[in-house]
Amino acid sequence: MQDLIGYDEIIEKSMRSVIYETLKKIEKSGLPGKHYFIVTFATKFPGVVVPKSILEKYPEEMTIAIQFQFKNLVVEEDGFKISLSFAGKFEKLVVPYKSITSFADPSMNFALKFSMSYGDLDETGEQYNESNLANKSKEKSSESNIDLSAKVISLDAFRKNHKPNSGANS
Repeated sequence: MQDLIGYDEIIEKSMRSVIYETLKKIEKSGLPGKHYFIVTFATKFPGVVVPKSILEKYPEEMTIAIQFQFKNLVVEEDGFKISLSFAGKFEKLVVPYKSITSFADPSMNFALKFSMSYGDLDETGEQYNESNLANKSKEKSSESNIDLSAKVISLDAFRKNHKPNSGANS
């Protein structure tokens, strides 16, 4: 059956609003307690702004930590701007929410994982596909030794090819 309502898009937008609301809470007052965020995003996504020297090191995907060395966080409806310290020098990044492939708060063992397979294109016109980005995310996760598997919420669980238990009524 064809989804004429667009549940994928509604769920995707709702999950991304969690990032907006979370960052909005820390925009003025900073990170409370031991909270910190790990954000992975596609660097070639339209609207992403990363200094050229950093983009050369991370040409497709980049993972940043929002923890100690950040300033000038500006949270907007479609993305956020932040200055992060790279080798002792602050660099400005612009990250649209749609470019984010994962967002985590390891202090709470909380994570959101996003699929880029819903038609977003990189600057070469090649469609981002979930398996390529998922493999890269797994490589980075294993490098950082952070276990985010306990509370990962993925849009894939709600995709139309997911079959609910037959006979279950709510």
